Amino acid sequence: MRRPFKAFYEFIAFIIRFFLALLNGAFILVYKFFNFFIRRFQFSMSFKINFVYSLIYIGLFYLTFVVSSNSLRVYIDNHPDLITVAINDYIDAFPLLFYISFGIFLILGNYLVHKLLKPIKDMTDQVKDINGTSLNRLDTNVAKDELKDLALTFNEMLDRLELYMNQQKQFVSDASHELRTPIAIIQGYTEMLQRWGKDDPAILEESINSLSQETANMKDLLEKLLFLSRSDKKTLKLTMEPFNLSALCHEVIKETGFIDDEHDILSKITEDIIISGDRGLIKELIRILMDNALKYTPEGGTITLGCNTSKQNIILSIQDTGIGISREHIPHLFERFYRIDEARNKSTGGTGLGLAIAQQIIKAHKAQISVSSEPNQGTTFLIFFNK
Repeated sequence: MRRPFKAFYEFIAFIIRFFLALLNGAFILVYKFFNFFIRRFQFSMSFKINFVYSLIYIGLFYLTFVVSSNSLRVYIDNHPDLITVAINDYIDAFPLLFYISFGIFLILGNYLVHKLLKPIKDMTDQVKDINGTSLNRLDTNVAKDELKDLALTFNEMLDRLELYMNQQKQFVSDASHELRTPIAIIQGYTEMLQRWGKDDPAILEESINSLSQETANMKDLLEKLLFLSRSDKKTLKLTMEPFNLSALCHEVIKETGFIDDEHDILSKITEDIIISGDRGLIKELIRILMDNALKYTPEGGTITLGCNTSKQNIILSIQDTGIGISREHIPHLFERFYRIDEARNKSTGGTGLGLAIAQQIIKAHKAQISVSSEPNQGTTFLIFFNK
């Protein structure tokens, strides 16, 4: 007898578990549907407005109908002989009640919608206060719907604008600083010539040479600033055409040998590498990096210019045995007017814009650059062009 009872109890337990499982599954489905509904609509302003209007309209219409119908029923109960008159009066009065409820609906709805849209007005007022000197961020706690996403996106845009403005201010400040020195020198020699230099041949010759040199420096600086300005404005014109990069590297090595006999210039050039790009700008890029290597490599050191290919890239390399660069300076190398060592920069000359121009040329060709260096062990620049 125990087995039938045991089987019966197990069957009842199975049925209970089965229905509980169904109930649990139904609850999960309802929860998921509700969760989906909430996630889909809770952040929508249009849903909020439509939902509020619908609730107000349904509520007021229901209230009008209930109040009027109850009033009619009470009147009929008290005056059963005036049913026809009461119904006619109800029909005549119902439009008036409807207009009253509709007016309340418009007033109340306008108030609630105005309250819903208040975050937009607050954001508009905050935006009006933004100017060139004050980039105040929007309050992201004014709403939890898509307005918050808009405020966050707007704040991100302000972050980018502030960064750009700070870079421009720093650029103008640095450029002014760079121009101040040659202008001061030119002014000094001009005043010296005006006082007594015209009658002294030695002073006259020194002044003319210095004025010529400083004028050339200013011209070089202004040309570099103009190049960077065009690059920033995306108005830099490139003449993209296939050319022999290997021949160009040989050409730069030959020209460098004419002006420098204090270093060993070596080549690791794979012949007949064809690349598509602006030949003039890529030549300027190689010259900038070669000039940088010559400046910071002691006499007797070695500079190696190479180009070769891999499966995906054409690789241009400039390696030197110079004084090297500390790791903390490498991320800032391509910043405009960046100084690793002010004293060293003055002794070697230059405007501090060469590597910034090199980076713009690299970006214009959609290439990448890699720098590896250790103090007193030299520096290697690798530029990767897409095939």
